[in-house]
Amino acid sequence: MRLHNIPILLALILLTSACAGTPETIRDIRDLKQDNLFYIDKTAADRGFLTADDEKKMDANYDSMFFSPWHRVKAFYSKETIEAGFKKYRDNPGYGENRRKHDMSWMRDLAANAHLENYPNACIAAITIDNSDLRVLPTHKPRFYESNTDRGFPFDSLQESSVAANTPVFISHMTKDKAWVLAETPYAVGWISARNIARVDGNFVKTWETGRYTVIIKDKIPIYDEEGRFLFKVPLGSVFPKLEEDTKNIKLLVAVTDQDGKAFMKSAIVSKDAGASKPLRLTKFNIAKMANELINESYGWGGLYQNRDCSAMIKDLFAPFGLWLPRHSADQAKEGGTFIDLQKLSPKEKELMILKQGIPYLTLIWRRGHIMLYIGSHQGRVLVFHNFWGVRTKDFLGRETRKIVGHAAITTLHPGIEFQDSDNPEKGYLNGILGMTLLVNPGNPEISK
Repeated sequence: MRLHNIPILLALILLTSACAGTPETIRDIRDLKQDNLFYIDKTAADRGFLTADDEKKMDANYDSMFFSPWHRVKAFYSKETIEAGFKKYRDNPGYGENRRKHDMSWMRDLAANAHLENYPNACIAAITIDNSDLRVLPTHKPRFYESNTDRGFPFDSLQESSVAANTPVFISHMTKDKAWVLAETPYAVGWISARNIARVDGNFVKTWETGRYTVIIKDKIPIYDEEGRFLFKVPLGSVFPKLEEDTKNIKLLVAVTDQDGKAFMKSAIVSKDAGASKPLRLTKFNIAKMANELINESYGWGGLYQNRDCSAMIKDLFAPFGLWLPRHSADQAKEGGTFIDLQKLSPKEKELMILKQGIPYLTLIWRRGHIMLYIGSHQGRVLVFHNFWGVRTKDFLGRETRKIVGHAAITTLHPGIEFQDSDNPEKGYLNGILGMTLLVNPGNPEISK
């Protein structure tokens, strides 16, 4: 063997050994019990966080926000807001699903079809009749920043959110070809395929808004009409008008569309283990039980493939309790309750503050672009429940890489630390934590840590 080939051979051996010895999952997920019920204080698990009156007020606010699109008489969002996506990507259309750059004409064609010169051109109350993607631009085609990096798949920058079947929306605009509608949902605005919505009138709204609702407490359960025909799968947190119930089942209303694109109602049945009268009582046991329904769920940026990202999971987790949260992480942190700024504290001080003032299962921890639920502690370290794509690492040659997790899990604030070295600026989450948010009044005497 030639001597100049030895360094190359050694590097290949080291690389092969490193790959062969890398665990499939990060240490936190291997070592920490992935069961939210395991971490709650059993002696206080059924104690309510709020009085009955406060729960009623909180739930009424949820209903008001959820049904707000049906009570608009004009577009809520400005033309500038709707045009922002077209302007942002006009000169940089990014990469498509084939990892090739989009042609500049792609963006021009989308803008021409949107025809925002006459925005808004519609004023229609509607309801989604299937689980839908809410898009920044009127297309199902993805836009990735780069072809094969951390800003590539699955981070489609045109994916705004997912919208569950039978969600109230307000249609403010339609594309020229009428294939897409601009939908103002209860929590975000974006483009939805016209096939996925049906118009509603005043009588429909009056019948639907009964004040008695069933909330889904299992994730992605199938819904069938009275004839046994499949309609759609519904995510945890979905809300439907309640008709009646017996010892085993709940009868509820669902919306489908007729041949003219108008919504009409059918009755459907769900078992009591899949649905409950809204709101659920806000207790640690109930929150942990809902969290366990979502554990291990695949990560989905912006609701891609009807999965959840970090903030979508948090939003849906608290929906059964009638606790309304915005869609995006920064808004959840700053508008979800009592925000405590932690930016000026050292990493050690941040963790001590969370342990001291955080309410397990009712405290959000926010770092830029990511939101987590504080659930308690283990061996003196903060534990969180969150849905995340992965953690930044460095390989043995010092190159930045990423260890993919890609699902909801219980971790410390140092997930993947075993794959990081002392030079990695992102060794754990503590450095980047900006604040914590208490979702209920910390002065409430009913609250017990």
